[in-house]
Amino acid sequence: MTELLRTLESFASACREPALIEPGLAPLRLVPGQHEWTLAGGRVLIEAWDDDQRLTRRIRAIRQQRPGCLTLDVERFGKRTGTLELVDQARPAAVEPARRAARLALRERFGRFLARQFPGWTIGGLSTEADLEHSLSPAYPRALLRRGSSAWAALATPDDLTAADHSLTFGLIWFDYLRLREQHRLRLEGLCLLLPHGKAVTTCLRAHWLNPHALQLALFARGDPRNEDWEEPLDPAQHGNLDTRVEPAAHASLPRYRPPGQPEARLETFVRADPSAFDAALLPAPVYGQVPALAGGERGIIDLLAATRTGRLAVIELKASADLHLPIQALDYWLRVRWHHAAGDFAAHGYLPSLALDPAPPRLLLIAPALQFHPTTEVILRYFAPAIEVTRIGLAVEWQKDLRVMMRLEAAHTPA
Repeated sequence: MTELLRTLESFASACREPALIEPGLAPLRLVPGQHEWTLAGGRVLIEAWDDDQRLTRRIRAIRQQRPGCLTLDVERFGKRTGTLELVDQARPAAVEPARRAARLALRERFGRFLARQFPGWTIGGLSTEADLEHSLSPAYPRALLRRGSSAWAALATPDDLTAADHSLTFGLIWFDYLRLREQHRLRLEGLCLLLPHGKAVTTCLRAHWLNPHALQLALFARGDPRNEDWEEPLDPAQHGNLDTRVEPAAHASLPRYRPPGQPEARLETFVRADPSAFDAALLPAPVYGQVPALAGGERGIIDLLAATRTGRLAVIELKASADLHLPIQALDYWLRVRWHHAAGDFAAHGYLPSLALDPAPPRLLLIAPALQFHPTTEVILRYFAPAIEVTRIGLAVEWQKDLRVMMRLEAAHTPA
C-alpha cells in the first residue's frame, strides 16, 4: 500500500490541474490544503473537499492508467465498491471524463428536481446520451414526464452561459421529437426547462414569442450558491428589459468589416446591393446593419434591417452554413427590432426618413443556401408565435457564382 500511495501522490503532484471524478458527481479539484492522502487500515485513503462537496474513499488498486488519467478501484461507506478517476484537467485526455462526470452530476440533480416539482408523475427516459439523428445533445439531460395520458418534456442546462442561451433550441427539438414519438399514446402538453441561476434572462425574453397554443413553457432557475438543490420558478413577464440600443442611421448604413474570404461576407454584399432580388416586396435601398447593438459580441449570423415598399420593417438574417440555432438567434434580433420600432426609436435616429413606417411587427427573412438550412429549422419555427411572420429564402447551390432563389417557404412549411 505504501507503493500505491507514492504512485498516487506522484501522479497528482505531476498534474497541473489534478481532480477527482466519480460518476454522478461534479469534478472535485485537488487544491493544496483541501485534500489529504493517508494510510488507514491497510488501505490508501483520499479525503478531498471544497465549498460544495466532500469526498472520502478507500483506494484498493489502480485499475487502468493512461496519459492524464488513473482509473481507481475504490470502496465507499458500507463496503460498496466502485470506481474513481484521478485526472489532470489540463490535459486533453482528461477533458472527456470530466465532461462525462459533469453530465452525470447534472443528470442526478435534474432527477431530484423533477421528483420535487412533479410529484405523482412518472419520470421516464432520463438520459444524457447523444442522439445525432435527432440533434439531441448529450450536454443537456432530458426526460419525459407522464401522468395518465398527459406528458411533459423536460430538459436541464449546463452551467455556462452559452449552454443556457442554447437551451431553448434543444428544448424545442426534444419536445417536438417526443410529440411525434408519443402521438398515439400521450398528449404532450408542455416543456420544462431547468436553467442555471442568473443565466435565464435571454430564455425568458424569447419565451414571450412562443405560441402558447402549441406548447406550455415552464422555466426554473437552479443552483443557488448556498444550495445546489435549490430551485425557483421563473416568470418571463418579469424579464422584459432588453440590453440593446439603436445605432444612428448613418453609422448603421455602413457595412461592418468582415474578412473577405468569409461566405457570409459575400452573401451580405449581395443582399445589401439589392434586397429586392431576394424578396420583391423589399425596397432596393436603404439597408442597415447591426441596428440594435446586441450585447455578447459576434453571433456568427449577419443581421440586416430593410423595409418593404409599404413601409413595413423587415429583419434579414443571413447564414451561409447549417446552424440549428439560426431561428432562435434570429428571434433575438427580431424582438429587439420590434421593441425599438414600437418605441419610435428608428424615426428618432434617422432611419428611412422619406417613408412612413407601418406600425405592424417586422417581417423576418432567413436567407441561406437552400441545402444549408438545418433540418431542425422548421421544427423550431413551428413553435414561434403567429405574430412573427417568417419567410425562408433558399439559394441555389452555386449561389456565389449564380445567385438564384430556389426556395421560398412561409413559417414552418416543409419543402416539397
